[in-house]
Amino acid sequence: MFAKFTFSILNRLPMPNRLAPGRFLRHWKNQLAKTLFGSCAANSNLRPNLKLRHTKNIHIGKRSSIGDAARIIATAPVYIGDDVLMAPEVVILTDNHCVNGKTKILDSGTERKPVHIGNDVWIGTRVIILAGAEIPDGCVVAAGAVVPAKKYPPYSVIGGVPAKVIKQER
Repeated sequence: MFAKFTFSILNRLPMPNRLAPGRFLRHWKNQLAKTLFGSCAANSNLRPNLKLRHTKNIHIGKRSSIGDAARIIATAPVYIGDDVLMAPEVVILTDNHCVNGKTKILDSGTERKPVHIGNDVWIGTRVIILAGAEIPDGCVVAAGAVVPAKKYPPYSVIGGVPAKVIKQER
């Protein structure tokens, strides 16, 4: 309870890396995240004003950064690899409503699927990543994209609504 409360306070503070107090607060916040998250590397960068739910399902790799005001609702696991750069206001969801013919949507329930983000991925501002999405190593996700439940080729640029491959490195 203390760790969650302290993390929520630190989550509201700016943490400039160029100043010693900012580095200290970032280190303290990461230490707390290690106890709250499924896993969190000590050198990850958790920017301020994150909105996180079901933190035990969140796994963050080495040197990965989650941008300001990002939102992760992890009813299923969210795996974020090493060296991932996430811009501000990214949304990751692992829950989706089911649609079963003429059954009322409200009565159809929900489906939970994990989200996998590989290593060395760059995710632009206001990207929405939906349940079941797999973004492999080396991908760039253009700002404003909506990434549905599918797997993309490694080292590609994806964008749009819904997201599709715009360019692929060979």
